[in-house]
Amino acid sequence: MRLAPSLLLLLSSSSLVAAQPFLNCDLSTYYSTLPTSPQQTSRNDMHNLIQSTHRHSLPYTSSTQSDVWDGLLATDTDPTGQLIHLIYGDKDVAALPYDSGSCDSWNREHLWSRSRGVGDTGSDNTDLHHMRPADCNVNSVRSNKYFAQCGTVDDWRPHAEAAVDTEKDTKSFLPPASHRGDVARAILYMDLRYDGDDPGTVNLVVSDCPEDVPDGAGMGYLSQLLQWHLDDPPDEGERSRNEEICANWQGNRNPFVDYPELATTYFGAPSPLPQNGAG
Repeated sequence: MRLAPSLLLLLSSSSLVAAQPFLNCDLSTYYSTLPTSPQQTSRNDMHNLIQSTHRHSLPYTSSTQSDVWDGLLATDTDPTGQLIHLIYGDKDVAALPYDSGSCDSWNREHLWSRSRGVGDTGSDNTDLHHMRPADCNVNSVRSNKYFAQCGTVDDWRPHAEAAVDTEKDTKSFLPPASHRGDVARAILYMDLRYDGDDPGTVNLVVSDCPEDVPDGAGMGYLSQLLQWHLDDPPDEGERSRNEEICANWQGNRNPFVDYPELATTYFGAPSPLPQNGAG
């Protein structure tokens, strides 16, 4: 669903340079350097692969080169490039203009919240595998809440622009059913990808008790996310997005999209779900 480079340059007001392609990003060759099959690869070897092949980190905002705005205009637009899909609203809206600070359009959502261990200087801050377009107001409502089925649900959906099957309580946010697996695989990827070795990053950990994770770098809730991963497997749109990010923006793939069984291998089976927002 990526815009043609010429159209991307024409449409985007924040970039003057189009993305560049990366080699060895197709599914058949990306994992070929692993010592065994992807399904049997250790967590450490898979981490090393997605870290070492993360060959480009986008600037968050830039007037001279491709940035996160451009990346999302490429990964989440329809084939015409005129509409962009909002993850919490589960709907398409005009791709341009995007939000410029007035919160009257879509903006850039960090699925792993910045205040939960993702800073503003490391590659985790602009990693497109966990960046998604979202309605600005719904993004604000989600804030830094953990992802889960809510325990004490409000009497209404979080915001008029949110999908009808979203919910929130004091600690949790429930995204639309059609994107719960997408959210889960993005969070699992971030846990696997970032262990604090990269400059400006800390060890990100997804957990059923995220508030106990050191450095405030926990995201939850693991068991709920694992269940969403099983209930909402990758579809063609998510696979295409994974391909686009690797081939034209970063150089690395999300292995949980390519090999969903790795979630159980690395994180185990879901435990009984947390209740009432408690880890």
